[in-house]
Amino acid sequence: MNRTITPQPCLVLNDAHGVYIPQLWCSDVTEEQCSTLHIQWSDVRCCQSGPDEEWYWESWQSILDTCHMTDDSGTTWRLHQDGDLWEVPDGFEWEE
Repeated sequence: MNRTITPQPCLVLNDAHGVYIPQLWCSDVTEEQCSTLHIQWSDVRCCQSGPDEEWYWESWQSILDTCHMTDDSGTTWRLHQDGDLWEVPDGFEWEE
């Protein structure tokens, strides 16, 4: 019997980090990684500057809207924030 294991969301940062979630997520992102993640380096740099940056939230929303990555098994993952920040596989449906 073949069983397919469905990938589950991965918690990246919990909501205890509050307004610093974008800055923390972007802290280790390099310019070279931006093309792989499908995000703009200018948005990453803005978020790395912290929540006092004028365009912080707009840049973070842009990252949330466009960021995706494909793992070695071919699963595409996207960011999802509902307080906590998650990496979510395409096709995953949250239970109500």
